[in-house]
Amino acid sequence: MVMHSSPALVTQLPQEDLWEYGGHAYGLEPLALPARWLPRTTSFDRASIAVCHDRLRNLSPAALRDLRPVGDDEIDRMFWFRWITGHQATFLLWQVLAAILDDAEAPASYAEKLAAQARLLVCGYTLMLIYSSSPTREIYNRVIRGPMARQHVNLSGAWARDYLPVRQLVRGKVSFGSGVEADALRRECELNEIVHQGIADKVVPSGVSLLQGPKPAGGRWRMHRDTLLWLYDGIFLTSRTVVSYEQVVIQLVRRLHAIVLDVMVNGLYPSFASSRHEEPPSLQIGELMGRKQEFTDTLLEIVRFVGALVPEEPQHPAAS
Repeated sequence: MVMHSSPALVTQLPQEDLWEYGGHAYGLEPLALPARWLPRTTSFDRASIAVCHDRLRNLSPAALRDLRPVGDDEIDRMFWFRWITGHQATFLLWQVLAAILDDAEAPASYAEKLAAQARLLVCGYTLMLIYSSSPTREIYNRVIRGPMARQHVNLSGAWARDYLPVRQLVRGKVSFGSGVEADALRRECELNEIVHQGIADKVVPSGVSLLQGPKPAGGRWRMHRDTLLWLYDGIFLTSRTVVSYEQVVIQLVRRLHAIVLDVMVNGLYPSFASSRHEEPPSLQIGELMGRKQEFTDTLLEIVRFVGALVPEEPQHPAAS
């Protein structure tokens, strides 16, 4: 089991505004997550995260040097990085969001603040869906869908361990009341569902996902659900072990740092392999176009948020 002190787990914040991820441009890193989300704590170096945020806000030209892929192999590697790292960032966002959702029954005054925090993280999740699915249809099928199918012919996102609390929220089963922020959160969840369906229409026009594809012959080989959860983690280089909330946050910041650098150089839809024209109308509505234009600003806001976050105790009325 990987322990806190293991050098296999990369939990150092980026020290510069340069690429410091995966050992080389668009390299990958393993992710370590707890079996269940962790309560938020304040026992970590928030000042260093603030410094990381400020560096990203004021990138130097040198920070973006040598990050533009050259040739088909490097382009494929960049999109594979987006697929794996975008999913890892999603898992981490879910972990932080689950801790917020645990306080959903808080009094109205506190619930509005929680709703605003949850809305930001749901927006980040939506952006990771768009980022991960940014390759052209041809690259998606060759570089992503094919290898995924070789791992399991019916691979499904339903095997993602950390999604359950988030699914309850997105499907309207968690309420933060009826305030302005709660309404904004509900709309953000609606947009997330639109993006889910829109991406499916974009990358798999046939509408037949791997889950819906032909089932393996011989039902006696069916795998236990726990095994499928483990398999899904493995595809995205994710291990379940003993980690702290601080390590969850730092791993998220590391990934967002690399993703911001990528998009600052190449754009969300790189000109050398743009899939913008393949998007269905549902992914081009005004609200989503605004989210895309604010992509890096939103990720930087999330970095600032997770670094500055100080959990507060909801103020319940005193017992009479």
